[in-house]
Amino acid sequence: MKGRVLFVTKEDENFRDGFSYAMELSRIVNGGIYILLYHDRNLLKRFEDDMAAAALAEAGEFETADQILNEEETLLKADASRKIALLGQECSDPAMLVDYRLATGDLVSAIRGVLQDKASIEMVILSPSLMDNGKAISLKKLRKYITRPIVTMSRAASAQ
Repeated sequence: MKGRVLFVTKEDENFRDGFSYAMELSRIVNGGIYILLYHDRNLLKRFEDDMAAAALAEAGEFETADQILNEEETLLKADASRKIALLGQECSDPAMLVDYRLATGDLVSAIRGVLQDKASIEMVILSPSLMDNGKAISLKKLRKYITRPIVTMSRAASAQ
């Protein structure tokens, strides 16, 4: 069985950061890349959407309320598919890009879930976009629950 690399990145404008390094590591383990796109939900917007849907449901507008609740998820899935296609174009070997998953909740739990589902993953690579300001992920918590090697990347400091 081929070993795989799990590339974890934030679904923002910097989602490509570190992908070339993940491709090189996947060549070393003679496997492929599984991508976990993490979307950091805006809690205030989600609350506003939930309140609007509740008001519409009270008024009997059930279809409109359902559309409001599902609109963000539909847009996220379409955007994730587009980004995966862009990353697939960067792969020299089309078979290298194995699969992807979109995560919106707790990132450590999402990584654990992928590792439980995909036993062939040999290492976890964290994109520089996750390491900015240390807000997206707790390395202490990650080390506690993940037994595979974890590679973290950071952006080079800019001279000011």
